[in-house]
Amino acid sequence: MIFVKHSPYNFNRTMKKILFPTDLSKAAEQAFIYALHLADKLDATLDTLHVYRKPEVRGGGLPHTLTEFYESYDLDEFKNFKDAIPVLRKIQDEQGFSHLNVQHQLEPGRTVETILGIAKKEDYGMIVMGTTGARGLKEIFMGSVAGEILENAHCPVLAIPEEAEFDGEIDDIAFTVSFQDEEVKGYQKLLEIIAPFKANIHCLNVDLAHTEDITHRMEQFKEKLNAYDSGNAKATFEVLDGTDVREALTDYMDTHNVDVLTMVTHKRNFFEELFRYSRAKEMSYHSDMPILSIPAHILEA
Repeated sequence: MIFVKHSPYNFNRTMKKILFPTDLSKAAEQAFIYALHLADKLDATLDTLHVYRKPEVRGGGLPHTLTEFYESYDLDEFKNFKDAIPVLRKIQDEQGFSHLNVQHQLEPGRTVETILGIAKKEDYGMIVMGTTGARGLKEIFMGSVAGEILENAHCPVLAIPEEAEFDGEIDDIAFTVSFQDEEVKGYQKLLEIIAPFKANIHCLNVDLAHTEDITHRMEQFKEKLNAYDSGNAKATFEVLDGTDVREALTDYMDTHNVDVLTMVTHKRNFFEELFRYSRAKEMSYHSDMPILSIPAHILEA
């Protein structure tokens, strides 16, 4: 588990810088399309980052032959990175975003620590990344690189599963709520992020107990959110009746053409609680749904 010391998140900071970590895979190229659209809508710069890890050798100084090996290893990584840049530039041009300021970075180090460190040091407002190998929400949150980033980033993170297909619009966004005070701040942050999109926000809770109390709590929660100017966004509030959290949310997102699922995220115990409701362990959770994580710890203070 990676732990990073966080400073208070500045809500007044406009999101002018987006970091796009990439492993240079095809899945990352798909996620890059989302990053381009966000950067364009938010009038932000977009920086790609490829982190590579050198082989570890125990002991003292490197023998001459190993020194040459490391130099060769660095050159190979640089060549792979250099070859990948024209591919990204082609995607940028084909998507109509040649006007965007996109910079490309190559850094050695441990993947998670390096991404988190650079994101915090350079004060990025959002991280957008693909989730290669994670074919469902559970896999994203439980142990993957993207999961570590989602849990520990100092800023919101948009994770794009490799099965996601972008239709060119982000106009319907689901926001899962459990009526916590921090989710009010999370809603405020979501409004800030999506302001240019004129999107519909679907605030959702799944009632597993089948009681009227949940509906009452949603009404109270709605009153708290009404204090915020939603701008171009239109908010609806739904209590979904069901016996399985994931199935209820998946059905709703399918029927309402939701583009992004947003949640205020906590540490691992929160996700374990979320997923314990699953009756079938092998069931994936909407494997093609992008996830926008707003870390709870940035909402403090």
